Amino acid sequence: MPHIYGPEHIIYLFVVIVLMGMGFFLINRHVKTEKQLALAIRLIGGLLLIMIIWNRLSIAILRDGFNELLPGSYCGTSSLVLALAAIFLKKDHPVFHCVAYIGLLGGLATLAYPDFIGQADSIFYPMTISGLAHHTVMVFLVVVMLTTGYLKPMFLKWHYAVLGLALYLVYGLFLIKVLGYGEAMCINRPLLDDTNLYCFQLGAIYLPVHAAFLAIWNLVGKKYRIGAMLAKVAS
Repeated sequence: MPHIYGPEHIIYLFVVIVLMGMGFFLINRHVKTEKQLALAIRLIGGLLLIMIIWNRLSIAILRDGFNELLPGSYCGTSSLVLALAAIFLKKDHPVFHCVAYIGLLGGLATLAYPDFIGQADSIFYPMTISGLAHHTVMVFLVVVMLTTGYLKPMFLKWHYAVLGLALYLVYGLFLIKVLGYGEAMCINRPLLDDTNLYCFQLGAIYLPVHAAFLAIWNLVGKKYRIGAMLAKVAS
C-alpha cells in the first residue's frame, strides 16, 4: 500500500518535478508576448479544470455520492476557482489574489504530506492520483503566474487575502447549512485530527504568513527581481 515518502510517493514527486521543470523551460523559451502568455495560462487552467473535475467525480462515484460533488476543502475549492479564473479572467485579476496563495500553500503542503495517499492499494486509485494531480497542476499554475508577472504580489493587495478567507468561510457555511455537507472548510472539523486547526486558527496563521511573503517579495524582489530569477532558473 502506498504511504507518505514511500517508493510510489517519491517516484511521483520526481516525475512531476521533472515535468514542471520542462514546462517552465518551454514557457520561458517560447512564450514571448502577452497574448502567448495569456494563452499558456488558459491552457494550464483548462488542464487544472480537467484534473479537479476528475477528482470530484472520482470521489463522488467511489465514496461520497453526487450529493457532495462540489469541493468542500480549501485546496479543492482553490483548484476549481483558479482554473475558471485562469480561463476566463484577465492578468492580475483580484480573484487570483484571493485564492492563488492559499492554493499554492495548500498544494505544496499536500504534495509534501499527502495524507490520502494510503486510501487504496495503488497510487493510481482514481481518488488518489486525481487528488495528487490537481494539487500538482495548481502549484504549477500559480508558480508560472508568479514568475511571469501574470500575478503580481503587492503588499497593498493584502486585503484580498482577508476577503478570500471570508469568501471561503461563506462558501463552507453554504455547503454545510444549505447543501447538507458533513463538513467543509474546516468549520466543524479540524484540518488534522487531534489538532485545533479549525478555519479561524488557520486564518490566524495564514494572514501574517501571507503578509510576510508580500513584504519580502516587494522589498527584496524589487532589488533582486525574484520573478526574473525564478524564470531564469526554470530555463
